[in-house]
Parts: sequence; structure tokens; C-alpha cells
Amino acid sequence: MTSMTVTTIGTLGVMCCSRPGTPPLSEEGFCRRLSLVAPKYGLNIIAFCPQDVLNTEVKIQAYVYKQGQWVNVTVPFPDIVYDRCLFRKDEDLRAAAKLMSQVSKHKPWIVWSRGLPGKWQIYRTLKKDIRLLPYLPPTSLYQGAASLKQNLAAYGNEVFLKPQSGSQGKHTLYIKYDPLQHSYFIQGRSANNTPFTKELSHSSMVIPWIEHFTRKRNFLIQPYLHLQSREGYPFDIRVLMQKNESGQWTHTGMAVRRGKKGGITSNLHGGGRAVTVLPFLTKEFGITQAEQTTTELHQLSEVIPEILESHYGRLGELGIDFGMDMNGNIWLLEVNSKPGRTSFRQIDDPDSALLAAENPLRYARYLLLRQLRRVNS
Repeated sequence: MTSMTVTTIGTLGVMCCSRPGTPPLSEEGFCRRLSLVAPKYGLNIIAFCPQDVLNTEVKIQAYVYKQGQWVNVTVPFPDIVYDRCLFRKDEDLRAAAKLMSQVSKHKPWIVWSRGLPGKWQIYRTLKKDIRLLPYLPPTSLYQGAASLKQNLAAYGNEVFLKPQSGSQGKHTLYIKYDPLQHSYFIQGRSANNTPFTKELSHSSMVIPWIEHFTRKRNFLIQPYLHLQSREGYPFDIRVLMQKNESGQWTHTGMAVRRGKKGGITSNLHGGGRAVTVLPFLTKEFGITQAEQTTTELHQLSEVIPEILESHYGRLGELGIDFGMDMNGNIWLLEVNSKPGRTSFRQIDDPDSALLAAENPLRYARYLLLRQLRRVNS
């Protein structure tokens, strides 16, 4: 984009979950950065929560960033909606669905990207592609005592449980069984991401404890993969894929997320820290394998968006998380359609950080211009 004046072509609404504070936006910092850059792409930015009341004139309560502060305004529903809600409660999900349904009756609008289903559905979809099979950890639905016993026996008495719809490393469990002592060591992160450990001396105590922990939510069970550095830091590799101003998938950046020593997750929300990929992998595996790994991760990341779009519709960005075990094997851990981008600011990669923040605007401009061409043709 040049520095010349750009004609405003529409409004991008960023839908956020409500949180305590002023403004009550879960993505306040990101919305602020988008607001400052949006004029360069001919866009206005409003931020709103799904609970915001819609009236018969198709207007909503929203926030706009003006002269260094957020202002509460009543505005028409935006031309395009960028959904950044990480729904924690069913009522938030229902409020968003109701809002979108009501709006659709009154005016046309564009969804910036479809969402993805839970981890189990995504796993089953990716497993159908032979190119990804070697990289997918064996995964099944946790179904109580029988599945725990079966997986512990199959995977060296160590398993990992994670929620079907969770994120940020919350509500995860590592379970290790000691067949000599008939005891269980449990390490995990609570629903609010607090780390904990627990030892249970008998198998009869394990299932009731897990049932209390899961609260009847759906969980997945996998072998524990030992995704730690030589010094004992858990780590994974986040790859950010985004669509650009031409509607094409591009590789925005890649960062290692390193968790706290002795922990089981590497998510930044759990106290992790992002570091640059190649130096980290070189220290762990040597330069040759580090370069081969980064090439392989690039190739895998280019395959995954097309597979998911063919099943779930048009997407705009994906955070793809890979693990590496101590033997250097690559594992595809998770794919997120609402990824964060803090990693690229932490590793001091200004190009990737800029792209991560501005590609959503570039893609929104592409969608709006495409819509205008259709209307005027």
C-alpha cells in the first residue's frame, strides 16, 4: 500500500468476548492495533461483543478507537465480521449465533472466516489425508476407566488428556502409572491455567478424580510424547498461516513457544516464552536437522489449510502447532482458526509481527472489493 489517501470501502467489525474492564473487550490490544492501521487499507474498525443489543434498525453498541481512547458508539452492523471470540460459556456462543441470525434477516454481511469444529473432528478429518498420517499422534475419545487402562497399557504407562474444545493449554492432564507401586502421578493445568501435581495411591481413586476434573466435558486421550528440550523445557512450534490481499494462503511466520521447566505445556498463557526457531532447533538437534525440520514444517503447513477448507468452508488464518520429541520426530498437535500472534512480537521478528497484525485487514479488503465487484457487475 502507498502513503496516498485510500478511499474507505467498508467497516470491519471485530467480535470479541466480553471481559471485565473498560472497554470490556477480550482482544482490546489487537483491536487497537487494527484500528490504527485500518485506514491504510480503506477500512473502519469497530469492536463489539455478541451480547450487544441489536435493534430493529440493525444497529449495535460497539467501540471505536479515536484519538487515543475507546469510545462507546451506536453504529450500523459492520459489512464484514472478524470473529475473535474464544467461547468459554455456552451462553456466549448462543448470544453470538442469535446476533448473527437476526442481522442476516435485515442486511447482507460477510463472514471474514468460518470457524473450525473441536479437536476430535479436526483430527478425524486430517487423518484421512495420507500425507499427514505419520505426523498425527494416536488419538481417541476418553471414555472412562476402560480407555484409560487401554491407553496406559499401549503407551508405556504415560498418557495425556486434553479437552476437545479447549485452548491455551488449560485443563490438560499428564497421567503416569507406576505398576510396581500401583500408584498414579498426575500433573496438569487447571481450567484457569494454574499448574498442579497430584499422586493417587490406588486405581479406584483415579477415575472419580478424573471425572471431577473433566466435569463430563469431552476429552481426548493420547500417548505422552515427551516434547521437551534437552534441558527439560516443554516446547512446541507455532506456524501462522494467513490469507493475503489476493486471498491466497501465505506463511506469515514461525516461532518456538517454550514453557516453564518441568511443565507439561508450552502455551504463552501458561507462562511460556517465544524464541526464534532456527537457533533453538540448532541447539537441540544440530544445524542440518534444524534446517530440514523447518523446511518440513513449511511444507506441512501449506497442505493443512487446503484440507480443512475443503471440509469446513472458507478460512482466513490458522495457527498450526507442531511438537518435536527428543528423537526429532515431528508431531502435529493442534490447528486453531482463531490464533494469537504474541509469539512474533516476543521473538523480535518485526516483519512477521507486522504481517500477523495486518494480514487480517488485507484479507478483509480483498473480500469487500470482491463483493463490490459482484454487486457492480
